[in-house]
Amino acid sequence: MPFQKPVLRIAVISAVVAVLLAVGGANGVGPLARVTPPAEVTDPREMLARSLQAVIDADSVHLEIALAGHAPGALFGRDEAQTTVDGSLAIVDARPQDARTRAHVESPAFGITLDTVTVWDALSTRASPGGPWTRGSLGVATQGSGLDLNPLTLVDRLRAWLAAPGAPAPTERDVACAAPSGRCREIRLDAGAAPSQVLLGIPPGGRTASFSRTATTVVLQSDVETLRPAHLELTIASADGTLRLALTADASAWDQPSVIDEPALP
Repeated sequence: MPFQKPVLRIAVISAVVAVLLAVGGANGVGPLARVTPPAEVTDPREMLARSLQAVIDADSVHLEIALAGHAPGALFGRDEAQTTVDGSLAIVDARPQDARTRAHVESPAFGITLDTVTVWDALSTRASPGGPWTRGSLGVATQGSGLDLNPLTLVDRLRAWLAAPGAPAPTERDVACAAPSGRCREIRLDAGAAPSQVLLGIPPGGRTASFSRTATTVVLQSDVETLRPAHLELTIASADGTLRLALTADASAWDQPSVIDEPALP
């Protein structure tokens, strides 16, 4: 089907972080540093690392992800000069301790509705409600993207990147938010071009697009009491305006019972 590759990559992008965290959690990786209580962490870099670790340590979490903006059509394997992705949505339930996720993806830009289930590296997809499932590999879907899929060192790699000479320095402030405590640490990181180069290296049509200099901005709100993420904003934009993608994600329903089973194949 002509939309199959774009659909698969949209699903991968919406679920890949949850999958990586799930695998890391199931392996018991990344114990919290010398266990300073979350509310007493003062370094924004450590807040980011501890927020990532908090997801790894969760039994379950519900994510609602939205993607808006525009990009050259070539990024999505399309012939049109610009593709608008407004209205693209993903609902993801993840069970980090069991390395499982379930996602429902809708994108008016591509005219698709997609369901996915991941269990470790296995990725099951179906292109219509009630339709047949097909199975593939998450690793194969992102092969050649330059994305490091090793979850065993995820938190340590984040800490090392933030501590490297010349690394961007995050800032932090306290804000009201939708977290259980009602208060969040809002961490902002102007991450430059490097993260966008990795994320944009997953072209769904197997083609690349040329951009002027890109910038990546991350704004994360994490509960003051637990440093569990409540709201994420990720923006990638090019200097010439041909690319601007904005992803927002809201996390809720922490540690609530959920069942995610691998679907049976026809």
